[in-house]
Amino acid sequence: MNGVEMIPLSALPVEFRGNLIIPRFLSFRDFKIVSSVIDLMESMVNQSGSNDYLKRLVESLIGDFRLSKALYYALKYFYDFEKRGLEEILGRDACRRLRIEDDWDLKKVFFKWVNEKYGFMPLSERNRILSKFAEEYGIDPVKLRILLENELPENQVMVRKVETKPKPSLVIGLYNFLVLEKLLCISEEATLTIFSENVGKIAKETLLRAKRHEIIADFTQIKNGLSIRIVGPHQLFKLPAVSEYGRHIAAVIAPIITTYETWRLRMTVIYRKKKKFCEVRGYGADSPILVPYWGIRREEKPRETYDSSIEEKVYNSLRIPVTRNGWKILRESDIVILPKSKKIMIPDFTIKSDSSKVFIEVIGYWREKYLRKKREKLIEIANENLSNFIFLVNEKNRKFFEDVRVTKIYYSEDHIPIGKLFREIASALRKKC
Repeated sequence: MNGVEMIPLSALPVEFRGNLIIPRFLSFRDFKIVSSVIDLMESMVNQSGSNDYLKRLVESLIGDFRLSKALYYALKYFYDFEKRGLEEILGRDACRRLRIEDDWDLKKVFFKWVNEKYGFMPLSERNRILSKFAEEYGIDPVKLRILLENELPENQVMVRKVETKPKPSLVIGLYNFLVLEKLLCISEEATLTIFSENVGKIAKETLLRAKRHEIIADFTQIKNGLSIRIVGPHQLFKLPAVSEYGRHIAAVIAPIITTYETWRLRMTVIYRKKKKFCEVRGYGADSPILVPYWGIRREEKPRETYDSSIEEKVYNSLRIPVTRNGWKILRESDIVILPKSKKIMIPDFTIKSDSSKVFIEVIGYWREKYLRKKREKLIEIANENLSNFIFLVNEKNRKFFEDVRVTKIYYSEDHIPIGKLFREIASALRKKC
């Protein structure tokens, strides 16, 4: 996120019952208190103050330290303290005359002048030196002092960062999403189960998002739905919390948990070195309203980390020879359900003739955990004799896949053996005819 903090662990509003960790979500029952907090924020717009002061005000209104602090982080998406702008204080003409674009330019000019004139500025001489500089440069000394001290709370004002006063339901939804996102960030493992007739559509869209955000996850078809088992940050990195990876998990599952009502999320979280279990449901009376922060500010959405440069090279190299043979090359078009485990794959490419298909999957160089999970799928493909798969494997991954009995071609960053790949495609398509 750009400039907005995640809820810290010390502010995570949860309670414990044995091995269960239960998040304190807000609901419509909290509409009145949230509305009061919004009114408080509105009353402070254009008023000077500080974030510490604001935290104390919100806590005094709500009474619960963790809940109020977590709500404060949600409110930061709508309100914040900002220092007054240079042009607002000095005026555009003065800025042009002084050839300065921001307050840091002014500070550089001032401290360079002090260094040349005095070497340093004793505290006892501060007011006199400020007045001297203001006189020499034609600046109001009061305005000069404000600009030099614009980081102080009394020189910052509250602003609303959205056009209109936010509705309580929007603040509640964002607060709940931030709480859930924090739990994902300290998770060891998470399993999201979706019950829907649109399982094919959900599986494809979610699997592609997971791939593009580089989230390690297994997708399994179940009766009336889909199960997504996600490797959490704690298991992958062995750290107390990994905010960025957790945010990417949230980005992957957000379209499900904010769109569909029938879902269940089970998490194993590591809270202060202790393993706890948490369940959140999307089909109960107490299910939380959820609004992701990029629904408020689009620029806050975690960027996809997926690097498709190898796939681009393969596609561009195969497109012409494949088309000349009367075949089609399709990108991420097919859902493949492995017969035994029911795990779901979406191969990077499908090469399609009139009577058969060949799937191509690129296995790039990535984390060992990811590669070991990929190896499990390749072993199942080999054991099931699914011969219409070709795997394009980064040379650095050779040790993980060398003994797996599937068709594989190794590539390096400098060379992709397209000729060999095309011959394998042609051979596989002929076998299927």
